[in-house]
Amino acid sequence: MRTSAIARPLLAVLLAATAARADPPDECATAPARFTIAVPAEVTVVGLTYGVRPEVLYRFGGAAAVSRLRLAVGVLEGPDQWFVPLSFGYRAVFRQAHRVQPAVGGGLELQHRLVSDFHAVRQYGVYVEGGLGVALDRRWSVGAMVAIDVMLYGGPGVGLGPRLVVAARL
Repeated sequence: MRTSAIARPLLAVLLAATAARADPPDECATAPARFTIAVPAEVTVVGLTYGVRPEVLYRFGGAAAVSRLRLAVGVLEGPDQWFVPLSFGYRAVFRQAHRVQPAVGGGLELQHRLVSDFHAVRQYGVYVEGGLGVALDRRWSVGAMVAIDVMLYGGPGVGLGPRLVVAARL
């Protein structure tokens, strides 16, 4: 198709103006998901229990926000007890655009221990956690975390729980 010398620059200006006026992409389509579901396999070193502690993380703030609210409920079995922890806290996940993503957090924890030859024990305390995740792609990641908890009410105690984590962003 042949165009005149006047039509070419006019067509170029029209195309540039149309491209400049185009709506920006929808943030939800390009931003990471707000929710993350994780399934950590955990072994508590103090108390010797093992099992899973599924967690839901909610990212609040913009797409680059590091802050997450964390809710986790676990069921862990040991030689003489069942351990059911309920955690509510905060986690910061850094370097989200990179493959390696460090994370730190803390919060409150309620622990139920169902011991085979003793009455049920309920303890309240705080926990801190730290770890490293590795992004496999935009949706899936794997990682390792270590949590230290200190029980303040219902019987003093200190716990240590390493976790291996598989997570999916929804």
